[in-house]
Amino acid sequence: MRPAEVYASSARNPLREIPRGLFVAAIVAFVVLAGLYLIGNYRALVQRRVADAKAWHVVGPPCPQITKAEFLKVRHAPARRFQFEGAEFLRRFGHVNCAAIRDNGGRSGRLHEVCQFTSPGDLAVRTPTGDWHFRPGPGRPATISTEAATPACVMASNYRL
Repeated sequence: MRPAEVYASSARNPLREIPRGLFVAAIVAFVVLAGLYLIGNYRALVQRRVADAKAWHVVGPPCPQITKAEFLKVRHAPARRFQFEGAEFLRRFGHVNCAAIRDNGGRSGRLHEVCQFTSPGDLAVRTPTGDWHFRPGPGRPATISTEAATPACVMASNYRL
């Protein structure tokens, strides 16, 4: 016998001393526990997304829609432009807070923009599907949601300074 063969035959493999059934049971237990851990994390993530969607869902009367000419006619305050995710927004006054929220009440893989305004005056939104113009009025809060790439505006907002 060569020295390498002697060493290989005399070496003990610790895994061979574990009964096969116990080894298989340990692997199955590990896979099950890992699966339960991942499922628990996913459920917690979905619950957080649903809570975000509920927090950003604002109910109120719809904002009056205006034409582009009416939006451009106002000269007393220049429009402030900003982009968020896939949409471009213009407002005359106030402050804004935006978030990307999951569609279908937080359960979808797709996102849409939700922006809450303190007192925007006039609003304009440009998405890949077109342009929309709204006039909530001076001093009135507003929220715009772009689910399904079609903006919806309501005259209410949870955003306060």
